Amino acid sequence: MRRAMSALSALLATAPLTLAAPAPASAATGTLVVEGDQVPRTRLVNPAPGCYALPWFPLFTHASVVNSTDADVILYSGEGCKAGLLRAATSVRAGTTRERTLSGTHSILVQST
Repeated sequence: MRRAMSALSALLATAPLTLAAPAPASAATGTLVVEGDQVPRTRLVNPAPGCYALPWFPLFTHASVVNSTDADVILYSGEGCKAGLLRAATSVRAGTTRERTLSGTHSILVQST
């Protein structure tokens, strides 16, 4: 009987932890477009949170990030959503456009809504 009470106490003690678990991240609603004068257009519709690789940008490519989603995104000047050596990450808020001159490998992180 004592063992059953201990097991029941442990179960009841962990119940609030399972109820407080965070909700799963949902996909952003809208379209995210990265385009440049020397690269093909990258278009993501309702992108799920996570890191996306972008095409390689030739030297001094004029590019724009059009974030028509409800989630913020971060443009990284390195692959795997890691900042490069020479340029910090660029935040692009939901519903805005940022223009940059890019060269080399880049990636973009879609944040959860």
